[in-house]
Amino acid sequence: MECSGPLPKIMGGHDTSGDGDGSGTAEARIIAANKTFYRQIAEKYDHYESCVSNAHLQGILETDLDKIHSCFTALERAPRCLDCGGGTGNLALKMLVRGWDVTVVDVSDDMLDVLREKAGTKGFLPKLVSSPVEQFLTATGDTFDLVAFNSVLHHLYSYARVAELAATRVHAGGFFYSNFDPVVPRNPFWVGIFESLDTAAAKFMFDRRDLLPGIWRRMRKLFQRPDSLFARAVVSAGDLAEYHARTGLDDRQIIRLLESRGFAIVEHQRYASGRTDFIRACNERLRLLEIFKVIARRGRE
Repeated sequence: MECSGPLPKIMGGHDTSGDGDGSGTAEARIIAANKTFYRQIAEKYDHYESCVSNAHLQGILETDLDKIHSCFTALERAPRCLDCGGGTGNLALKMLVRGWDVTVVDVSDDMLDVLREKAGTKGFLPKLVSSPVEQFLTATGDTFDLVAFNSVLHHLYSYARVAELAATRVHAGGFFYSNFDPVVPRNPFWVGIFESLDTAAAKFMFDRRDLLPGIWRRMRKLFQRPDSLFARAVVSAGDLAEYHARTGLDDRQIIRLLESRGFAIVEHQRYASGRTDFIRACNERLRLLEIFKVIARRGRE
C-alpha cells in the first residue's frame, strides 16, 4: 500500500464513550490526550525522546529485530508485521529495511505524517492506519508474523487488555515484542524525584524552550485538585497521555498472560533507563528507573 493520500480510519471495536464503571470514559479521555500530546510534540519527538535518539537503545532494537528476523528465514514470503503505536517510525523503518511487509497503526495523524515523509525519502511504502491501537486490534481480523510495541503500552489505559488482544493477532510461530516501557517502581517517592531530575536535565539538553514551562507545569500539579476520574492532577495532555509512566507496568503480568495464550518467552529483560546518559549511568547502580522488554513466540498449532 502506498503511504500517500488520506489515512484509513478504523472506527470499529468497543464503545469508549462511557461504560457504567467509567472505564470507557477514562479510556476515551486518554486516547484524546494522546492525540493532543503528540500533535504538540510530533516535530521534535525524534530529537527529544531517548528511545529514538540514544545510540545504545537503538542498538538494542536492532539486535532484537535481528533475533526475530533469523526465525523468519524459513518463510517463503515477506514477514507481515504490525507496529502498534508506531509513531514516527522508530521501529517500522528498521522493519522496512529488512524487507518486511509493515503495517503501522497510530492514534496520531501528526506522528504518521512524519513517518510518511521519512519512509517516502527512503523509498518505503508501509501501510499507515490512523486509529487508536485498542480499536484497531478489536476491529481487525488480520494476523501477523510479528506484533510489536515500542514505548507504547504505558500510554494505554488498559495495557494488559491490549497485550491480550495483540496476542490473538499473532500467527502460530509468530512473535509478540514489546520494549521501552517502565516497570512498577520499587520506591515511588524516590523514583518520582529522580524522574523529575531526569526530565529537567533532558529538557535543558534537548528542549530548552520547554524547560521553564515544564517546571511550571510540575509546580502547578502540586496545588491542582486531583481529577475525580483519575485521582491525579491533570494540568496538560501529557499527564494522561503518559498514563502509566510514573506508576509503571507489571511486566510479569504480561508474561503470564502471554504464556496462558500459548507463547514461550524467548527473552525478558529489565534494564536501567534515563533520558540522559548521566541518569542512565546512575541507574545502573541505583535501579530506580527501569524499563523492560519481552520477546515471546507463539507455539505452532
